[in-house]
Amino acid sequence: MAQSVTNEALWVKLLEIDKKLDKHSAEQKTPVPTQEPAENKPDFATVKGDIITKIKDEIAILGRSSDSHFEANTQNIEVIIGNVQKIWNIVSRIRKQQGEAVESREKEKESRFNFYFFKVRKTSFAIAMLALLAFILTLFCMKQQNDYALLMEEHYRQNVKVREMKVEMDDLEKRK
Repeated sequence: MAQSVTNEALWVKLLEIDKKLDKHSAEQKTPVPTQEPAENKPDFATVKGDIITKIKDEIAILGRSSDSHFEANTQNIEVIIGNVQKIWNIVSRIRKQQGEAVESREKEKESRFNFYFFKVRKTSFAIAMLALLAFILTLFCMKQQNDYALLMEEHYRQNVKVREMKVEMDDLEKRK
């Protein structure tokens, strides 16, 4: 995996390179002082011929090597373009992840109740309320069932007493 580099580090590196380039350009602009003795004045015709032959030799060497340099430069440019595209893709993915993280934090803030000492998710709160309601309804149903059972027991006792009373009444009537 490629190592991540911050923008600040890249800018610092670019500033260093810029300073080095400024330094080198300043060195090239300042002429090198030559100390030639005033007494030795060379013959300009011979010096001119030597200079022309040296320039022609250098041009021939440059002509031969410029083709290879051009190919190397184009390959380097292609590699640099590929690297820039990879970096751009990575940066766009990072920006996308940051945007998603911000959106998820905002959604999470919206989905919570902020009480004084703690935070509760709205869905958890709703589930707790429904569970409490189900518990209350269960208790109510159990109480209703108990009341019904007590009522039925009382009705059964009354029914038994009524039968006993009828039996006693029938016995009394038979005796008369």
